[in-house]
Amino acid sequence: MPRILLLLSLFSPLALAVTHAAPQENKEDTCRQAFQHWMLNQQQVFSDRKASKQDRRQAERAIDLVRAEYEKGESFCQSMALAKQSNGADPRFKPRRGEIHDFIPDQG
Repeated sequence: MPRILLLLSLFSPLALAVTHAAPQENKEDTCRQAFQHWMLNQQQVFSDRKASKQDRRQAERAIDLVRAEYEKGESFCQSMALAKQSNGADPRFKPRRGEIHDFIPDQG
């Protein structure tokens, strides 16, 4: 009987840790799926030659911004929160002075 109590006391913190970690992992998995969907969408916008230059630029910068955020914390949920928060309002998404807007070489 004392052995059983000892084993239960040893494993009960582990059981609590496992049950508390499961919802966080589940949430992170949901965020990962949303991240993949968002990233695919942004890549499609960036690759679409029929999209406007500004739309393509915004997609490219959003991808860079969210990748950098993921590299800092390796959290899909944090990265998606940043993607939803910025949504193009960030000044980094605006055209910069001296930035090349056309990629067609001069014919002269």
